[in-house]
Amino acid sequence: MSSSGHIELIARGLLIWGDRVLVCRNLKRGYCYLPGGHVDPGESAADACTREFLEETGMRVRPGRCLLVCEARFTQNTKRRHEVSIVFHVEHPAEWGAHGGDVPPAVVSLEPKISFEWIARECMPQADLRPSATREWLLGRGPSPSTGDTSGPDWLSITE
Repeated sequence: MSSSGHIELIARGLLIWGDRVLVCRNLKRGYCYLPGGHVDPGESAADACTREFLEETGMRVRPGRCLLVCEARFTQNTKRRHEVSIVFHVEHPAEWGAHGGDVPPAVVSLEPKISFEWIARECMPQADLRPSATREWLLGRGPSPSTGDTSGPDWLSITE
């Protein structure tokens, strides 16, 4: 359990453009994570994912299939934390429909403490993507919109 006495529920989205994955960067600490945030009481995880993308980027996304559930126990700023992240495949926003090419569109943050960037899969081993199990999952099993994989979500449970 976290030092605050509860387990945090997080909804995240995996948005892929070619061989790149959209990540959110904590500007103060420098580490990255998949975009998303806390699920509010009474809110579904998919709705939280949609809301967080809208609040942080202004993009209206549609979460698809649940790809991963990752339970992580870690220390952050001397506090023990315990969170469960539900990661959904996220479809490109409708406004990107006409955008083509190898270079993904820039994603601008609407919040001052974070930024967004695209990380190529070949750069993923060096990326400080948290939790580390999510990075390893992306490197090992790495979902792809073209795989047609209909199996259930992966489950990871780690202590860092």
